[in-house]
Amino acid sequence: MIVRVDPESWDQNKLVQLDSDAPDNKTAIREMEDWAAEHGFARTNEYWLRRALTPNGKRVFRGICFRLMPDEIAAANSEGNEIEQRMKRMPVLLTEEPFR
Repeated sequence: MIVRVDPESWDQNKLVQLDSDAPDNKTAIREMEDWAAEHGFARTNEYWLRRALTPNGKRVFRGICFRLMPDEIAAANSEGNEIEQRMKRMPVLLTEEPFR
């Protein structure tokens, strides 16, 4: 679970730092990705999150999320449209036999 967002009043910020108390790096990344998507951010593409020890002695995973700029949103939408167009052009084979 996300246990800390820095800064606490992040709603107008372009960059935030998240702490997760997840049991492993992979779960912490998923939690941060979910938080970012729900709050209009994107997670940086770090594969290994930083580890930190909170003042009360709890270990957490720490990562960074940022707000996408309009040109990044436009690029992502464009790439999504290109992928969709390629998928529409792909032939679809229907068969009742399972692949072997």
